[in-house]
Amino acid sequence: MRDAAKFFDQVSFYEQVLDRDYMFHNAIYRGVAVFIAGYFGDRPFSVLDLGCGSARHFSRALAGRNIQSYTGYDLSEPALLQARRNLADLGCPVELRAADLLDALRKETGTFDLIFCGFSLHHLPGADKAEFFRLAHRRALPGGALLIVDIGREEDEPRPLYLDRYCGWIQSEWSGMPPQGVDAICQHIREYDFPETACDMRGMAREAGFSGWRAHERFRWHHTWSCAKDAAPAIRIRDGVADDAAAIARVHIESWRTTYAGIIPGDYIARFASDSRELTWRGILAESERRSFVCVAEDEKGTIVGFASGGRARGEATNYAGEIYALYLMQPFQRRGIGRRLTAALARRLLGAGYDSMVVWVLAENPSRRFYAAIGGAPAGEKPADIAGLTEVAYGWKDIRALFD
Repeated sequence: MRDAAKFFDQVSFYEQVLDRDYMFHNAIYRGVAVFIAGYFGDRPFSVLDLGCGSARHFSRALAGRNIQSYTGYDLSEPALLQARRNLADLGCPVELRAADLLDALRKETGTFDLIFCGFSLHHLPGADKAEFFRLAHRRALPGGALLIVDIGREEDEPRPLYLDRYCGWIQSEWSGMPPQGVDAICQHIREYDFPETACDMRGMAREAGFSGWRAHERFRWHHTWSCAKDAAPAIRIRDGVADDAAAIARVHIESWRTTYAGIIPGDYIARFASDSRELTWRGILAESERRSFVCVAEDEKGTIVGFASGGRARGEATNYAGEIYALYLMQPFQRRGIGRRLTAALARRLLGAGYDSMVVWVLAENPSRRFYAAIGGAPAGEKPADIAGLTEVAYGWKDIRALFD
């Protein structure tokens, strides 16, 4: 991130991009101004601007609004100097600090009504973007908004193809730039741009606990997205780690007791509950080369209340690439959309590993199997269960992208 920021210390090239409006800043930030006016109206609100740069366009979008405070972070000292001048007329306290996106969110102790990130997030690799969303959720006030202006790949556009297309567009359309400027910009893009698809951005936001994802205007690869932090306590989704083993085992055992009472013989459930569940999960989570994915749902106190695991399809699931191995939620957290979010999070990881279809096996006698049908799973077969006298049925998704909607 720090190396990427050095490019913007070469103010002349970037100012030419802004002056000629090559990246559609004028139209994009008119839309930003409309969003802010519609979301906040005359209410006072606080702003956290991550990767603020010179704030040349964002300061105009904020003009005339009832701003309580503005805090901006950027790594470029020359850009921060310009930002101070551009923000002078806001009529509120302005704090400008030198830090990158993640360091800013890690160190920041305040909470904000509006968190804005303009053309900066694509410099972070995927795992860091997921952390960005989690940290932004902590810094957002209930009812607050996260507003992102950034570059996004098409859903079927891998990064190398995006780089060729985007740089080809620059070389073709940015005719007013000197050749050395075009070359410098394209080199910067190829080294430091890691844009995600809109689907992945929405998925990371939802896993972090944001809701109401909305895509606004877009201009070629340039998008505006927004989401909100609910006033109610949020559940966030993240990847499981080895230290989660005991909590996952607790959810697994308790969910078995509540889900399968009256379906599975009591002595079988008792043996399952006394088995070394924690050791089993610790072994799965500590694998140096993970063969499966584990996602956990946790409340704002960090208590794990559900989990999903999956990986390559096993056994009879030959018509599907991936499989949900387990999905359980503590009873008080059921019927709140968390199971759907866990399923989508697991599907996103399976798709990233090359599994574009998915199946799940569930006891036919389990009334919760209707959940899988409700989220689009189609009947995909049945077989005798390992437990005598019971049957398992399968639900499948030929294209797991449908789970991201």
